[in-house]
Order: sequence, then structure tokens, then C-alpha cells
Amino acid sequence: ITIRGGEGVGRVTRPGLDQPVGEWAINRVPRQMIGQTCRRALEEAHCPDGLEVTIFVPGGEAAAQKTFNPRLGIQGGISILGTSGIVRPMSEAALLDSLYLEMDQQRAAGARDIVVTPGNYGEAFAREKLGLSLARWCTCSNYIGAAIDHAAGAGFRSVLLVGHLGKLIKVSAGCMNTHSKVADARRETLAAHAALAGGDRALVKALFDSPTTDAGVELLRGAGLLEPVMDSIAGELDAQLKRRAGPELAIEGIFFSNQYGILGKTPGAEALLALHRA
Repeated sequence: ITIRGGEGVGRVTRPGLDQPVGEWAINRVPRQMIGQTCRRALEEAHCPDGLEVTIFVPGGEAAAQKTFNPRLGIQGGISILGTSGIVRPMSEAALLDSLYLEMDQQRAAGARDIVVTPGNYGEAFAREKLGLSLARWCTCSNYIGAAIDHAAGAGFRSVLLVGHLGKLIKVSAGCMNTHSKVADARRETLAAHAALAGGDRALVKALFDSPTTDAGVELLRGAGLLEPVMDSIAGELDAQLKRRAGPELAIEGIFFSNQYGILGKTPGAEALLALHRA
């Protein structure tokens, strides 16, 4: 039984996936199911010959552009993955599986140092403002703690985390899942660091009431406390990242706002930046 892909089915171009490089992106379990069905049909027809089976997906190439496939190294169409016919693409488990797969692919390709961004803002800033090549990069969505854990277990040497202040201020407070339904400590953390930096009661109250961290940055800038508050946050971010990563994984962080650029970085961030310059 020979199984191949047709229109709309992608090919594997990078190592670390279920199928080897150059093969059609039809995973092992679907291949087994197709093979069993074909063999049963041949037996029932008393046919001694084999079969060549072509799987095709009309519109698959266009649909694949809306998935992780191009970034994972599946080109030309979608991949054939499922076994039940039930897909829950937005589930936490599916997102984590995609994150782990992306990291494992980078490691399989020989990467020891990786850039991690929560999402599009971090990716764009890393590429356009920091000048990083992002050849060794993945996105982790809100699952920053899970990304750190997996990187440590997979044997990476270092992680450089680049994200918007609104995300990484939560991490500085120990929130390793930054989804708002899980934790949202932005205003409390910003207000606390402002108080530590000498901000008066009126400023702390205004920060506590500010709708976004960008609005809080404006308040701190007006009060002349932006730099000491960002330095204080960077110090706590450094402590939280290193506590989560453990002694074997070097980890640093950079946070920014779209208006003011880099707002803070952990002490060793420059050294890791140099590893990823384009």
C-alpha cells in the first residue's frame, strides 16, 4: 500500500515532525488507518495486487496559510493529522502541543539558543526594532512558564524572552500563564513598583486606575519615575525567570512599549541579543 499526497496536502521540509523530510505530511496513525482499510478491501475483493492511494484536499494550500504549517516546515498544503474527525484547534492542549513541537523542531535542527515571544507584537519588535534574524524563534502565546519548562527539558542553552510590557509585567509578578482569565496583575504590579520608587499616593492611585500599561507609562514619564520603575520591574522579571528556569538554562527578558521602544531588560539580555542579531 503506497500512500501519497495530492493537491492541497503539504510536504515536510524540516526535521522534527511525525514524518521525515521530503515525505508527504500525512501522519503515522492516519497512514495506518488508511493502510488497514485498503488491505481489508483488497482481501474482500480477492485482489492480490497492491494499491496506490492519493489523498487530496481541495483548497488545502490556501487553508494552510492560516495555520502553523508554514512555520513548522510543511509546505504546499495542510497536514493530515487527526484520527477521530473531531478537531479542537483552540484548546489549551492543542496550543501547548504546537508550542512544544515548534521548540522541538528548533532543537532537532541544532539550535541551542532560542528567542521566545508571546505573540505578534513581540515578534515584530524583535525583528524590526532589535534587528534579530528570528531563525531560532518560537511563539508561546500566554504559556510562558510552559515554554521555559520545555526549553529546560529539551536541552536548550538559553532563552531570550521578548514581549510587551503588558505581558511581561505579569511574569515579573510570578504569573507564568498570562491569559487574563488566569491572572491579570498589571495595575497592581505597576502601582507597587511606583511606590517602591518613591511615587506619591496620587500617582499610585492613578496607576492603579489606569486602563493599560501604556497609559501607566505615560503617568510615570510625567512624574519622572519611568526609568527607576522599569528598572525595578526588570529586576523582578529577572528573578522570576531564573527561578522558573533553574540553574541549567540561561534566560533573559526584554520588554517594550510600541511608543517608547525598549523599557527594560534583565542584566544579561545584551549578551543573548548578540547571539541572534541578523
